[in-house]
Amino acid sequence: MSFSLVGRWTLTFWLETLLVGASLMMLGWMTAGFGALLFFCLAGCLLLIAGSWLYHHGGRHTVLHLLLYPFVLGVGVLSFVLYGSWLIALALAGVFFWRIQGAAANGISHVSLLRRFVLAFMVCLLQLVVAALYGTAVHPDTFSPAPYFGMLALVTGSYVLIAIGAYLLREEALPIRLPARLRLLLAGQVLTTRLLLTVGYVAAASALLGILALLWSWVKGPLGTGLYMLIEPVLQKLTEWISGLSQVLDKDQRVHHALNNDGQGGNLPLDPVSQGEPLFSLLEPYLIGLAVVVSLFLLGRYMWKRRNRQGQAEQKAAAPAMDLAPLPPSTEGEAAAEWDVSKWFQKPFGPTDDATRYAYFRFLQTMDKQGVTIHPHETTQEFLQRLQKHPALTAVQLELAGKITAFYEQYRYLERPLSQQELAEMQQAVQALVAYGQTSDPGG
Repeated sequence: MSFSLVGRWTLTFWLETLLVGASLMMLGWMTAGFGALLFFCLAGCLLLIAGSWLYHHGGRHTVLHLLLYPFVLGVGVLSFVLYGSWLIALALAGVFFWRIQGAAANGISHVSLLRRFVLAFMVCLLQLVVAALYGTAVHPDTFSPAPYFGMLALVTGSYVLIAIGAYLLREEALPIRLPARLRLLLAGQVLTTRLLLTVGYVAAASALLGILALLWSWVKGPLGTGLYMLIEPVLQKLTEWISGLSQVLDKDQRVHHALNNDGQGGNLPLDPVSQGEPLFSLLEPYLIGLAVVVSLFLLGRYMWKRRNRQGQAEQKAAAPAMDLAPLPPSTEGEAAAEWDVSKWFQKPFGPTDDATRYAYFRFLQTMDKQGVTIHPHETTQEFLQRLQKHPALTAVQLELAGKITAFYEQYRYLERPLSQQELAEMQQAVQALVAYGQTSDPGG
């Protein structure tokens, strides 16, 4: 396990623990605040890294694989001790086990990191809005939005640092190793540009919020006065209607008898309603049992489908081969040669078969001699983009490579056959590229 792999795991786990912690705070299972969220992220990230390490090395060591399950159980017990709910403990243990498996199987990308950041930021922003509306209305003297701003600052700062870390720990690298001074210079330039960009965003957001606050201070007084002038007549009419209704009811003696219970028996004692346990606590064991049953059903269905798929594959492999009668040999010599498939496959692949594809094949051979080999998963455009980033290739070679790629894509993907002139130009470009490589590397 390399340092780069552990670093990429840490970046992903940190944003995911931010999202889970903010969600727990929004649901009321944790106290909202900068310190509580930071502690939860540190503890959760360390546990996820340790679990991923056990899962990663468990494929080669049986002891580590067996230690993984008590570790997940310990996470569930710790969640129950902290939050006092078996349902929350089961959910956190399930999410924990799912993420340590997903992190080992899936890589990270800028899009996935951005998605996690946006979700965590929106959850924290929603808490700020709800707390501001409720706190200013119920406790205007004691309400303070500082904890929620601290959470937003933690999420934003984490994403900025994680974006820089993802760039430094990326899997793609140059085919050559740069000197230490040049690497430090590039790292400093990247860090400086990211910091300047962050400062610019913060300054722009602060200016926008300041302008909105200034506009609100101007509009708040006239807007409140206008709304009061619009609503005041409605409230006065409603007050007059309620006063008239109370006077009418006050004159009716039947209302007095009903309210004073005149002519009725004595007041019957009312049995106090027993509060008992809350409904959620009563249903919690049944919800846990339902979740376990659904999980077992899904796991059994997955195992059955996988076993059934393997059985079908074995049946296909064990199916008896069909007995096919050989074709009668033809009396004509040319027809007999066409039916000889082994001889047809032994034909050398050359210009007489497909001149365009052969020219591109020679181009790939030339690039392989230059130290750049096309990967099986790469398209022609991806291979050309990788050639353009290669430091050992000159502008002339890149121009010839682009010309050859364009001709090949026209023939291969656009299904437009090359004319004689275009085919000649493509072959000349390949010859020029081969000759250029021989002259630039006379010892090769």
